Amino acid sequence: MNICTIIARNYAAHARVLARSFAATHPDGHCSVLVIDEPDGYLDPATEPFELIRLEEIGLPDAERMAAFYSLLELSTAVKPWLLRHLLDRDGVDTVTYLDPDIRVEDSLEEVDRRAREHGAVLTPHLTAPLPRDGRKPSEAEIMVAGSFNLGFIALGADGEIADPLLDWWSKRLEDECLIDPVNGLFVDQRWIDLAPGMWPGMNVLRSPAYNVAYWNLPQRRLEIDNEGYRVDGEPLRFFHFSGYDPRRPEELSKYQDRIALRSDAALSRICDEYGEELFDQGFEEAIAWSYGWSEAADGMKLDQIVRELYREGVESGRFTDNVFAGPGAARFAEYLSATVYNGGSAPVSRLATALWESRPDLRKAYPDIEGENAAGYLDWIRRFGGETGLSTELLLGEERSNGSAPEPSGTSAPAKPPKNPTAGVNVVGYLSSERGVGEAARQVLAALDTSRIPAAKIDAPAEPREIARVLPGLAAAEHPYDFNLLCVNADMLPTIAAALGPHFFEGRRSAGLWFWEVSTFPEQWHAAFRNLDEVWVASEFVADALRPVAPIPVRTIRVPVTPLEPANLSRAELGMPEGFAFLFVFDYRSVFRRKNPLGLVEAFVKAFAPGEGPSLVIKSIFGDQFPRQREQLADAIAGRPDIHLIEDNVSAAAKNAMVASCDCYVSLHRSEGFGLTMAEAMYFGKPVIATAYSGNLDFMTPENSFLVPSRPTRIGPDANPYPADGEWAEPDLDRVAELMRDAFRDPAASEERGRRAAGDIRLTHSPEAAAAWIDATISEARIAGAVGRLLDDRPSSSTSSVTNKLDHLLSFGGAIPDEEAGQMRGQAVRTYNRLLRPYAAYQHQVNETTNQALEEVRAELKDLRVTLADALEMDVDTHGRLAGAEERLRLLAAREAQRSQNLDEPSGQED
Repeated sequence: MNICTIIARNYAAHARVLARSFAATHPDGHCSVLVIDEPDGYLDPATEPFELIRLEEIGLPDAERMAAFYSLLELSTAVKPWLLRHLLDRDGVDTVTYLDPDIRVEDSLEEVDRRAREHGAVLTPHLTAPLPRDGRKPSEAEIMVAGSFNLGFIALGADGEIADPLLDWWSKRLEDECLIDPVNGLFVDQRWIDLAPGMWPGMNVLRSPAYNVAYWNLPQRRLEIDNEGYRVDGEPLRFFHFSGYDPRRPEELSKYQDRIALRSDAALSRICDEYGEELFDQGFEEAIAWSYGWSEAADGMKLDQIVRELYREGVESGRFTDNVFAGPGAARFAEYLSATVYNGGSAPVSRLATALWESRPDLRKAYPDIEGENAAGYLDWIRRFGGETGLSTELLLGEERSNGSAPEPSGTSAPAKPPKNPTAGVNVVGYLSSERGVGEAARQVLAALDTSRIPAAKIDAPAEPREIARVLPGLAAAEHPYDFNLLCVNADMLPTIAAALGPHFFEGRRSAGLWFWEVSTFPEQWHAAFRNLDEVWVASEFVADALRPVAPIPVRTIRVPVTPLEPANLSRAELGMPEGFAFLFVFDYRSVFRRKNPLGLVEAFVKAFAPGEGPSLVIKSIFGDQFPRQREQLADAIAGRPDIHLIEDNVSAAAKNAMVASCDCYVSLHRSEGFGLTMAEAMYFGKPVIATAYSGNLDFMTPENSFLVPSRPTRIGPDANPYPADGEWAEPDLDRVAELMRDAFRDPAASEERGRRAAGDIRLTHSPEAAAAWIDATISEARIAGAVGRLLDDRPSSSTSSVTNKLDHLLSFGGAIPDEEAGQMRGQAVRTYNRLLRPYAAYQHQVNETTNQALEEVRAELKDLRVTLADALEMDVDTHGRLAGAEERLRLLAAREAQRSQNLDEPSGQED
């Protein structure tokens, strides 16, 4: 039996798993793999478990043209008929079966071979029964767009009357029309095959549930496992199609569906986990990082969808025919892209810029007439934000750039553009209606802004990604009237949110993102999110340290309030907790089981106490039903220990807080935390906390208010998605944990004293008032940095570099524009210097003494800077006005800070 598949080189691990699974079930079979991009230096044909075939071997009419026409998915499906003919033309080959590379063969495919010889062609339908009309993905309508048959499988027989005419007809269509273009009825190779059974009635449709099992048909099929292997509706499973599965996201069956919860099905969980482990064993981590060989032209230009469409249009119209993978052709193609299509007065709009505009509804809305009055405004947008599109700004600007012109915006080009001087305040974007942690963070920030009486606009972003593009575009200026944007959206979703909001949301404003992240390495795949922001806010120095090495913009640490809901008035019995001394840990399975490390906690407790020795351990969890394998591991770990209690019921936040408030000691043996909210909440309720001395919790936990556990660094590994496998986190010392647990149990008075100290610290440093002051100061610094940046942009070209240097030095103290009286800067300098020292109010007098010394240095720096600015800046009236406005805001900030300093010096009445 002969099978084949098609990959780009970065799918090598998938092809290896397919080939090995086929060899295990068909020892005499042969597997061929077509690699569509250059394999040399990546794959060694002598060591691979398959025959390697190169693109130039299969007889394509023009491989370079097709590679430029098509995306990776389009090209890898377009070449399928040529590969099948190449293999069928070999001596002794009577059938060939194509299988997608993300398939694993589980049992004999001899029935497929028999049908191919008998009927000439074999297909499998996407659906053999109706899908429920439940609003989930995929729907029957989405299946109709993709096609009736799944072309992850097709088998052909060489001796029938179907293969030759079918392949001739199919290859002619796929040479130019293997596109993802559902509007025009096309979806790669699949939609064409919908027509084939009508033209060749002898084709066989294989309806057995045991073949091509995948996310689209699993709702209609029952997957089980027994001693003989996997079965589907009672039949032996022949092959499983893992379409959309990513071993780095092991809790998801497929990125293309939301109907099936992977961890709710034991057999499905097992087969996916097995497949994921095989992929990693076959080099997935190395291979998936390899670049696609046809992703760039010879000059390095990225061939994204827009560029490929322009190439195809140029070739089809006859205006461009060169090979872009050769130097001369790439140069001529760049000229073709940068050529002017529209010339709105003195603002020429290039072919590439026009295509970008046509592809973006937000740009069409903001600049509706790029042939005329909106051309200059659109080009100004390109100069500001064009780099964020991934396209070449130089080619986007086209002849305008080559002519050296740079017209100013016309002033009438963007109706949606915000006011020139928006009101001081904050536009807060976040999942305000969601129960997610990031949604709660956004709500806490709004509460802090309200405490500080800072005006704020609330912009509620949909938590579901598919809703973002429908809800957010078209936001009126009145809905975001303020001069500062705060996007409480993590880096993975920020580009999507920013694109939906549109460029007018950011123009004329300073923008920050409030991000949460849990390990020390920040994924490169999310670096593009920095482009949408002027700065990033984080809740701990640990997260800041992860971001700063890769961030091209400032990263600022802020205070987040710790204000848990009042605990419910429930007894331990009502909460399901045992009486006596109880340790507690609370976690969510969705937050990555290995990172939360409940197994380590169980091991430490078992080390510390024999059964029945006295204390108990309570582990409160949620969403364990979605992670049956990890849930089973935890259940196995506590077997035989009646003093370890699992509570898995969903309870209210008030009931959860009642558990925390009623325990005797909270324990978190996390391997890493971005902040550590449950630990902070336990401290708030006056509980002693035993915790790993690593990551974000060290911002508020000290040896004086907590029991910190030493740890050693360890590699994260492959099964902790979304965290990078080659990253690092901590492994807590379980022997030391056992000692601390014994100490806490045997000396409860000392533990209670530690808890009281913890409550005093966390209620002081993370109170709503403290968080509000911190956020207020951060916004003030950001505004100052933006004002100084604009002033520097406006200064005459003859200004010396010393101006920039001295302003940078001043900004290192928190930022200020010099006033006529240095004494008026005292409040600003005190506030900034205090923030840099991260003081507690209890140490205010000590800090003030240090601050007074620093003020003398600031005054001297201001004096020098004032002289330098007077000499270097020859400002026009508008610049003078902007400077005066900035100075007035600084005076108000100084007055506010003087009052705040006075308040801090007075007794607060708050418990120590």
